[in-house]
Amino acid sequence: MQYTVSPRNGTRNDVLKEYAAYGQKVSDITFEYFFDERQKVADIIAKHNLDELVQGKTDVETAIALMNWLCSNYTHGNPPGGLRGATPQALMENADNWGGRTNCFGFALLLSQMLRAYGIKAFHAHCLPYEEPFDDCHVIVSAYCPSLGKNILLDPSDNLYLRNKAGEIISVEELRNIIIANEEFTANPDNSLYPDTLEDYRDYMAKNLIRIQRSPVNGYGICPDSDERITLLPEKYMQEYAHHFSEKEQQGFVTSKEYFWQV
Repeated sequence: MQYTVSPRNGTRNDVLKEYAAYGQKVSDITFEYFFDERQKVADIIAKHNLDELVQGKTDVETAIALMNWLCSNYTHGNPPGGLRGATPQALMENADNWGGRTNCFGFALLLSQMLRAYGIKAFHAHCLPYEEPFDDCHVIVSAYCPSLGKNILLDPSDNLYLRNKAGEIISVEELRNIIIANEEFTANPDNSLYPDTLEDYRDYMAKNLIRIQRSPVNGYGICPDSDERITLLPEKYMQEYAHHFSEKEQQGFVTSKEYFWQV
């Protein structure tokens, strides 16, 4: 394989620690949320009685309830054919045709749109490894909960959310910091990681939290190509490797975590 950025020796955790620090580079692009899902997914809401499911729940409880609903209907898998379409209806039809399975990308696209249908600022985030190209990455959801005053990480591939040692639900950024500091975290008891473990998940996310991408525009059926996304890079990675990528991709490179995770 011809690498733009070759794999590194050492453990994935060692590489993440080496590339832990961010910088100050921002973009002049403003992140947008259209919140146009509510009317466009009315058929899904009615079919699955989702209004009743979330009635009386807080923003955090609503987010978790919708992830639980999604994961009660679909399981993670990588059937051949790839995703066809990006709307919730198309993604669910694909999953139905694949025996109730969808991959992490399909899960995250689905959940983020259903969360926005209930007014929650959510987006899917591609978590990428050090090397480029790569043969595996992961896609999760970041959802802003005003009641907590922060984003939380939702991983619908495993019906998973995480808590730090103080018992607080954590964000993607907080998970990254916890892994770097070798601190403990716990998962909701009804997750579906089995037969994997949280230590497997720690190692997996240590691999996939070098580069993180999100769409600048979030709305019904919107799924931009990788070179149209905003990519958060560690400062050292930016200095060493940014010039190896296309000019279009570089236009979306930032090193400011404050800019990237803004809502």
